[in-house]
Amino acid sequence: MNNIKTLMRALLCLAGLTFLAACTGSLSDLPPVSSAEIGDYRMQPGDELLVTIQDVEQNDRSYVIDSGGMISLPLLQEVAVAGLGLREIERKIADGYRARNVLTDPIISVQPGALRPFYVIGEVKGAGEFTYRQGMTVLSAISAAGGYTYRAKEGEVEIVRSVEGQQVRMRAGEDTPILPGDRIRVYERWF
Repeated sequence: MNNIKTLMRALLCLAGLTFLAACTGSLSDLPPVSSAEIGDYRMQPGDELLVTIQDVEQNDRSYVIDSGGMISLPLLQEVAVAGLGLREIERKIADGYRARNVLTDPIISVQPGALRPFYVIGEVKGAGEFTYRQGMTVLSAISAAGGYTYRAKEGEVEIVRSVEGQQVRMRAGEDTPILPGDRIRVYERWF
C-alpha cells in the first residue's frame, strides 16, 4: 500500500512538473526579434502618408493606404506603396510623374502620418489598442497599457508582427523597439 502511495505521489509530481514546463516553454520556444524586423519601417494598409508634391495644386495632402496597398494621387492614379519605405515611395511617385510627362523634375516629400495602432494583451492593467508613436519600445507600450499586473511575467513578452505578409511570433525584451500593428502579449508568471 505504501508503494502505491509513493508511486502515485511521484506520478502526480511528474505530471505537475510536466505541466509547468509546458506553461513556461511558450516564450523560450520563440525566436527573438531580430534587427532585420526592426529596421526601416515598411508602410502597410491602414497607414497614413503625408505627401508633398512641389508645383502641384493642393500639394500637401494625406493619403491612407487602402487594403490593396495603394494610394491614389492627382494626375497619377493609383500607386502601390505597401511594403515600401518612405524614400522608396518618394522615388516611385517621382518616377510615375516623370513617366507620364506630368512633371520633368518632381520634388516629392513623404512623411508618416497616423500609423496603425499597436495592441497589448495579457497581464497588463488596461489591455487594448493604442496609438503608435515613433521610437516606442515594449516597455513604453506596456506603460501605455497601465503597466504590469501583479501576476505578470516581467521582462519578456511575445510580439506578433507581420513580416513579408506572414504573421510571425517572436520573443522580445522591454527595450525592444515596436512597430505599428504589433500585438504584444504579456504572459502570467507561474511562481
